[in-house]
Amino acid sequence: MIIGNGILSAVIELHGAELSSLKKRDSGEELIWSADKEYWGRHAPMLFPIVGKVWNGEYRVGDMTFRLPQHGFARDLDFKVLCHDGESVTLALESDSGTLKVYPYPFRIEAAYRLEENVLNVEWRIKNPGTEPMYFQIGAHPGFNYRDFSKEDFIHGYFRLTQAEEPVSRLIVGQLTPEGYRSDQAGMLELDSDAMLPITPGLFANDALVLEEHQIDQVILYDKDCNPYIAVETQDAPVWGLWSPPSRNAPFVCIEPWMGRCDTDGYTGDIAGRDYMNRIEPGRSTVFSFRIIVIPNNVY
Repeated sequence: MIIGNGILSAVIELHGAELSSLKKRDSGEELIWSADKEYWGRHAPMLFPIVGKVWNGEYRVGDMTFRLPQHGFARDLDFKVLCHDGESVTLALESDSGTLKVYPYPFRIEAAYRLEENVLNVEWRIKNPGTEPMYFQIGAHPGFNYRDFSKEDFIHGYFRLTQAEEPVSRLIVGQLTPEGYRSDQAGMLELDSDAMLPITPGLFANDALVLEEHQIDQVILYDKDCNPYIAVETQDAPVWGLWSPPSRNAPFVCIEPWMGRCDTDGYTGDIAGRDYMNRIEPGRSTVFSFRIIVIPNNVY
């Protein structure tokens, strides 16, 4: 599905409700990663009903055990079109017999994308049509192209991380195990006086940088000449991930706001006890929304 205005155009696929293109109309610059399978074969998947991995691929609901792959299944299912006009589109996904075998909660997701000048507004509404409380996580995983990428560069760009419009210069970074679970360790990340974090080929050597506990609400991506060109912002995400394929020196980076994260190493308890779990009462809904801001040249 194509939407556009005088500044931007975007493509949202029915498969996974995935944003596959976001272009500047004046220059034709493509901002979203191409999904080249040499590095990572996705553009910007929706993570639902979990973010990351459950322990050993299994999780419990009461006395029942279910299996889910990393990041769940929404990214691999086809959505239906609810409405579509020139600048916006809304897609929907509902539970069915297949999803209920691996995730025992009835659900409905309405995924809305709307362009407003230089901003793509994204709103994912999660509904519980069932008769029992529903537990879930949801998150975004958009990949953004580096500008003027070269494998020989020591710095591909910079992050600037902010909270309430103020730069954050000290961050607690959650540590992942080699298998992709949250360890009980955390590290401290100190940024420079401008609160800029250089993006080097070695930054993701130990996989994603995981920032928990609402430390930030915006990530700005700069090119290697220190010009800002993309910002992702939301107040709905207690956890953020920053990621590029480890040890691949890939041409893109992901900025990922999450309402959830992977299991803690060794967790075998009920789904309701997982870290950063969300609950919706029967007949109610909640919204996860974020904005992708395309920053005009020489402006921010």
